[in-house]
Amino acid sequence: MTDHSLVATELSAGYDGKAILDGLDLAIPSGRITAIVGANACGKSTFLRTLSRLLTPTKGHVLLDGTSIHRMPARELARTLGLLPQAPIAPEGITVADLVSRGRHPHKSLFSRWTRKDDEAVDGALAATKTFDLAERPVDELSGGQRQRVWIAMALAQETDILLLDEPTTFLDINHQIEVLDLLTDLNRARGTTVVMVLHDLNLAARYADDLVAMAGGKIHAFGAPDAVLTDEMVREVFGLESRIIEDPVSGRPMMLPIGRHGSAGAGANRR
Repeated sequence: MTDHSLVATELSAGYDGKAILDGLDLAIPSGRITAIVGANACGKSTFLRTLSRLLTPTKGHVLLDGTSIHRMPARELARTLGLLPQAPIAPEGITVADLVSRGRHPHKSLFSRWTRKDDEAVDGALAATKTFDLAERPVDELSGGQRQRVWIAMALAQETDILLLDEPTTFLDINHQIEVLDLLTDLNRARGTTVVMVLHDLNLAARYADDLVAMAGGKIHAFGAPDAVLTDEMVREVFGLESRIIEDPVSGRPMMLPIGRHGSAGAGANRR
């Protein structure tokens, strides 16, 4: 994989005249895993959509290797930057194999033939996501978790140097959540793929990401290594939640323990 720079400068964006992002600046660390966290409606998905050109900024720029992504041909951009959006919709009746094969489109010209390399990319993506046995089934017949793994397979088949994923563990049980995050880590380590993902689970984000971006109110509240970003103060200010940060006994990374009204020691003392 080739190093690429993906940079947001003074980025503002929103919907129907309503501002969501407000003057955001961030250089995505190349060749690393970055997790974006924050409360609902803080701008996480809007930021990812703007990074991928699905949403046009009202101010500022997204630069890929110094060039605005809005000035790049779509096919050229798609060979470098892939996106798994939130709740994607598959064409009616399409099979798993056909959907995953669409990940190869950016690598094909109008008259180019399907090659062994394309077959290998699709087969590898199906195998990595454990969806090989679903290849001939219609996507609309699958469970939510199965569909999510198939969409991830399509993103992997695209073989981009930068991969953006909006809540890739949605609909997955904890076992498959770990499998997907392990898979993305393997992809990063083996190919050097830059991975940027929105995650809701702070502890999984801290365990798997090299860098955390904590967002609040359309701005970046904190950015850096997990042990610098995941603090009692950040959780209080970004999520409005009292917590304690301890060391994860498995990974050695920071781990957040929420404090609720009924979850602390002695809270159940009067129960019968």
